[in-house]
Amino acid sequence: MSIEQSFENERTRARKKALVLLTDMDRTEAQLLEKLQKAGFSEAACEDAIRYVKGFGYVDDVRYADHYIEIRKQNYSRRRISNDLTEKKKLSRQEVYDAMERAGDWDERPLIRRLAEKKLRNLDLTDPADYRRVTAYLARQGFSASDIYAVMDELREES
Repeated sequence: MSIEQSFENERTRARKKALVLLTDMDRTEAQLLEKLQKAGFSEAACEDAIRYVKGFGYVDDVRYADHYIEIRKQNYSRRRISNDLTEKKKLSRQEVYDAMERAGDWDERPLIRRLAEKKLRNLDLTDPADYRRVTAYLARQGFSASDIYAVMDELREES
């Protein structure tokens, strides 16, 4: 087998592997590249496979980011979503910033309230230690301090 035939064979296998990886779940270009590299394909075969699947529209980082935000904004803070897209999904900060801009603003206070009420089921809001425990939990989830304290003050007034 010639070197040319060997590369052609690897390129075909890389394309098939890329398609299989995308049938399981949607992935970013960087995630797909990482998976293909871990599978042992050469850089050239990986790049060819990515061009191939992008040609069909199977990989689109803009679409991926927009969809990811839309699904998760009901359960996670803007900061958490942004960090996940950058760190776990390997999108650039600019891509994430642009996606967040396209998503527009959304009010995180109803989500903060829901999470706080869930945490407070077994806690006493009038106890300063419990209050700090819940606010610290919400801060770790990535919510802004001003929103956290506004919701917590509302809850305190209602109880």
